[in-house]
Amino acid sequence: MLKRCRPLLGTFVEISADREDAIDAAFEAIAQVHRLMSAHEPGSDVSRINRLAHQRPVEVDDWTARVLERALYWATQSGGAFDPVRAGKGALARGAIPRHRDQPQPEASHWTWLELQGRSAQLLKPGCIDLGGIAKGFAIDRAIEALHRDGCAQGLVNAGGDMRGFGAHSAPVTVVEPRQRRPLAVVDLLNSALATSGGLPDDQGRLTFEHLGGTNPRWSSVTVVAATACDADALTKILWAAGEDAGRLLDAAGAKALAINHDGEVEAVFEVAEEHA
Repeated sequence: MLKRCRPLLGTFVEISADREDAIDAAFEAIAQVHRLMSAHEPGSDVSRINRLAHQRPVEVDDWTARVLERALYWATQSGGAFDPVRAGKGALARGAIPRHRDQPQPEASHWTWLELQGRSAQLLKPGCIDLGGIAKGFAIDRAIEALHRDGCAQGLVNAGGDMRGFGAHSAPVTVVEPRQRRPLAVVDLLNSALATSGGLPDDQGRLTFEHLGGTNPRWSSVTVVAATACDADALTKILWAAGEDAGRLLDAAGAKALAINHDGEVEAVFEVAEEHA
């Protein structure tokens, strides 16, 4: 297996496969998602939506439309636990994403103010969307498609801990406690995807949760295993916001999950992991 690593999507992306030309194609797919959906890129589809979609419908790339459609699907199914409009307004307020020239201050803070008709996106009043909670998973899925298309028999794409693999052999993935990075569980990833959302250690070793909209009363991180990285990515945000109430959505997606509580222990395990002895 060949292995390559590049900085993309605001993290490091590592791709392992048995064909070098396929790895290059997979990286290009990820770079294309970044160009289309990064709120940091002034010319991206997301930035054009944030600048213009409150005035007129904005035509977007087919890939962007697919992510917007899936984001709105999960917003509907989760009753707003997943919300790209609320996430964008919060990210802008924290300075996590920039406000570009001619981009208005957002008023909309609910996903129902975002509409999609085919490849045309519109905001019913000034708003700011952020697809960071789902686009990374979509990029991983497009990279996997590229590996398949170029004839790879085995492959693994890892974007900052969110990943998807395929082939005859499983890939063991260690899930760690966010603060001390202590290994707590191992997931055997076989023709499936995995995503984790949780607190990030600050300079003093304390966990911060601003990027997730607040601390979960029980958990410091959640990990979801699903068929696609796009859905695994979104479901971690839903599980984080909705807790155990999101169980029906996990079931509907054929997904499984585990959580790590604030004491640094695996609290909820849904058939995907075994605790270390």
